[in-house]
Amino acid sequence: MLHSKNELQKAKSMAEESIRNKSLFLSNMSHEIKTPLNALAGFSEVLTTPGIDEATRVQCNDVIQLNSELLLKLINDVVDISCLDVANMKFSITTHEVVALCRNVVKMLDNIKQTSADIRFETELTSLEIETDQGRLQQMLVNLLVNATKFTKEGSITLALRLDEQGFAEFSVTDTGCGIPLERQSTIFGRFEKLNEGVQGAGLGLSICKLIIKRLGGEIWVDSGYTAGARFVFIHPLKQEVVR
Repeated sequence: MLHSKNELQKAKSMAEESIRNKSLFLSNMSHEIKTPLNALAGFSEVLTTPGIDEATRVQCNDVIQLNSELLLKLINDVVDISCLDVANMKFSITTHEVVALCRNVVKMLDNIKQTSADIRFETELTSLEIETDQGRLQQMLVNLLVNATKFTKEGSITLALRLDEQGFAEFSVTDTGCGIPLERQSTIFGRFEKLNEGVQGAGLGLSICKLIIKRLGGEIWVDSGYTAGARFVFIHPLKQEVVR
């Protein structure tokens, strides 16, 4: 009888936790899609401006296309992340030049940011080609940069790219915001982990980043040695060992 009661209580607790996670998942995912939606709305409005030049029109079209693809991937991720099965996440690996990709992502975020912080891109590389899924890599960069804007009201947010000593492409997002307490850094990539309960959207972006970069043969971490804010670093191989 006691065993049966304990099992019933355990099942009840698991069901309650499942309901809470489902609610958190839907709430957080709705915030994750705001970035591409804002970009689509903003740049679509620019396209309707009378007399815009051809260069601006081309830039707007490129941003709209990129964010349409990003939005579709985010919606598909609802199913992927809900079952926590990275094998379900679809990847299309081809060779891409990532210096231009980084510049475009920073330009996009700078146009729709909701912070007074300066967003910039720094690299000594003129170009760098890697085998990756462009949409997934862009998704990671957007997630990390948007996450930084939520905790950096002023100062700077810097996306940097370099080749590390092992020949990996190393991306980093550094901000001058509130930072991440040392005791939280080991759990920050977990599902529904939120550094600040009052900040919208945090909770899925970092866990998605971890799943993506693991699938792409890299890794991601928080730079615990940086104390003037937060710094996220991830490395990405230049070539994929296995065609996915």
